[in-house]
Amino acid sequence: MGAIWGLRFMELDKTQLQWLLAGIGAVAVILIYLWGIRSHLREGIGKRRHRLSKEPVLGDTRASPPDGGVDGHDFGELGRITPDHHLADQALVDVEIRPIDRQVFTAAAGADAPTDDEACPPTREPRREPTVPPPPKMTLVLTVMAPRHQLFHGPRIQVVAEALQFRLNTEGLYELFPEAEADGVPILGLAHLRKPGSFEPQALPELHTPGLLLFMKLPGPLEEMKALELLVVTADQLAQKLGGLICDERRNRMTNRALAHLRDEVAELEQRRRAWTQSL
Repeated sequence: MGAIWGLRFMELDKTQLQWLLAGIGAVAVILIYLWGIRSHLREGIGKRRHRLSKEPVLGDTRASPPDGGVDGHDFGELGRITPDHHLADQALVDVEIRPIDRQVFTAAAGADAPTDDEACPPTREPRREPTVPPPPKMTLVLTVMAPRHQLFHGPRIQVVAEALQFRLNTEGLYELFPEAEADGVPILGLAHLRKPGSFEPQALPELHTPGLLLFMKLPGPLEEMKALELLVVTADQLAQKLGGLICDERRNRMTNRALAHLRDEVAELEQRRRAWTQSL
């Protein structure tokens, strides 16, 4: 039988012999690895059983403390302090917990020490005052234009303006005041249509302008409708004395329809002002 196997072994070529030896080696390595895992598991199970046999059981009075049955406490660098150690009566400190008296604590710390309420005041949203809308207001504007291809001359404007009780202010604008308030709030303002629009006394002889600008701010010293009437009458007087035409702010000739529209705007302003006064 051995001779037969020997003959078969001789019949194997070199390549087949190498694969056979590699397979035998792999099987040997696997067996050694499995044997090592088995030994490691057995060792771990043995240590765990040994540890469990030493742990005290809850409620078992026979369990003795470690280190030969002597009570003690491990304090790190001080080592283990047993009841007969010279530091045993100093190692443990009983602490009595009592509520803090805030007034006593504050007095001891000093009057400048803030309390919790002062150090961390409660956040409060800022009180918002009710916003009151501004009163309704508007500005009325009329222009007095010179005839086509003609200009108003400065000295003539001065004569007519002073005849209508206009006074020149420090800014170079003519102003018309109520008769009872010579130094009060002006009712009307008068400028010309050449930049910058102001009347400079020393430059009046050289002033030539295509028109004048009459403006009025409402509310003013007079009631709205009375103020509008005064504006239209004054514009008409200027136009007659200077030989011009009454126009709107866009220099379009004033018509009855445009005047009625202006009256409607002033009447609406009066209603809005009454509603605003009642809301206060």
